[in-house]
Amino acid sequence: MKNIKTMTEETCKKGGRPKKSISEKRRYALLLKLNTIEHLTLKRKASEVGLSRNDLLREFILKGEVKARITLEQMKEIRALTSMANNLNQITRRVNTFGLHSLNNSIQQLEEIIINTLKEIRQ
Repeated sequence: MKNIKTMTEETCKKGGRPKKSISEKRRYALLLKLNTIEHLTLKRKASEVGLSRNDLLREFILKGEVKARITLEQMKEIRALTSMANNLNQITRRVNTFGLHSLNNSIQQLEEIIINTLKEIRQ
């Protein structure tokens, strides 16, 4: 007869996700009473940044501020500005290559304007 092994803790593999550490577990529930205006404001702000109300409050507690996510319209503007900046960069390289220095300054100014605009949008 074949040797039958019994399952011990060493041979038994448990399924599922690993246990969370004590600091990762959310053990405390908070009951927060709000009036209608506060409740609607919380719902609106959570939907503006694309988070649940709980996640919005957690992020606010940890960071002190919550930044809104970039909207689809802003993403389109960023893509358009990025492609313009790339085009200007290519034109500037060609101008430098062929020695047309009169256009070089105005192109670099336009490139700086686009880069500054992109930086402002990202903030």
